Amino acid sequence: MKMVKELLDFFNVKTTLAYARAAQPRPYVGPSLFPSQNIQDLDFEYFKSANRLPVMATVQAYGAETPIASREGIEKVKGEIPPIKRKINLDERYIIALRREGLGDIDIVKREVFNDLDRLIASVYDRIEAFRMEAISTGKLTIAENGVVMTVDYGVASGHKDTLESTALWTAASTAVPIDNIQEWVHTIVDDTGIKPTRALTSNTVVANLLKNEQIRKLIHGSEGSTRPVSLGMLNNLLQGMDLPVIATYDAKTRTQNAAGAYTTTRFFPETHFVLLPPDPLGETLYGPTAEALMSDAGIPVSETAGLFAQIYGTQDPPSIWTKVAATAIPTMPMADTLFIADVIDLS
Repeated sequence: MKMVKELLDFFNVKTTLAYARAAQPRPYVGPSLFPSQNIQDLDFEYFKSANRLPVMATVQAYGAETPIASREGIEKVKGEIPPIKRKINLDERYIIALRREGLGDIDIVKREVFNDLDRLIASVYDRIEAFRMEAISTGKLTIAENGVVMTVDYGVASGHKDTLESTALWTAASTAVPIDNIQEWVHTIVDDTGIKPTRALTSNTVVANLLKNEQIRKLIHGSEGSTRPVSLGMLNNLLQGMDLPVIATYDAKTRTQNAAGAYTTTRFFPETHFVLLPPDPLGETLYGPTAEALMSDAGIPVSETAGLFAQIYGTQDPPSIWTKVAATAIPTMPMADTLFIADVIDLS
């Protein structure tokens, strides 16, 4: 079919690849915490950053040998970058439109292919964002999908995690002391690493509970705190004045689809969590090469085989036109020690 060939020629690998890599993801939080880095390998290995508190030098007698510093143990984190893929075939009505070969028919099909590309690009980026949010909210990455079973433990210390209970939960407006909690968690990170958290990530639900909290209301409004409203801006002004991390919320969602085709809406960042973060990135989002890019006959330079890959292709049995987007990606977190992960409300 002439029109099919014209369509596939239009969506050649170089064109679709350029389109995919120029696409702007929706406003995720993850890239600010894990900037992108392309590598030409599917294995990753790095050393988790050691304590940044310096060890004080000692006074030494003239002529004596200088004391030798000890090299502190550094934890190595390693693993394999997993592939992330999704594809869709062209709806039958668009195949019929191509067969008609009428005026404007191919343009209708092109628009639908671009729509498919946009949806699949977003689906791959969503999976990568889910990786990043799982890493900062659990200190681990656990994958059990389509035969891929792997766990990456980023090494967040147990002392850098807390689960509030009973009257300490931030849902208990009259008894919870969130400012005390945050101060304690900040001091723990500073004592252990020498790095001071400057920001916190949480949900709108957690913030809504903070704005009703008596301790916070009294610190902002004094004795009239129980009756006067409090905003997130007021709370962040209070936190800044106390040299504590300011709070940002993240409530973006995505959907998953099971083998039966049913959809489930899910959050990237857990609704019950409050995570303290350092001023600088925690690590990188590593993008490795894809098998599709390496096997492509489009002459893609080796330096460009890493990163998002997209292609439109036809099959004869059954006759179909497919849109496919793939990547290999994973976040690294050498600054895992600077995280503090807290579960602060109970939604049950």
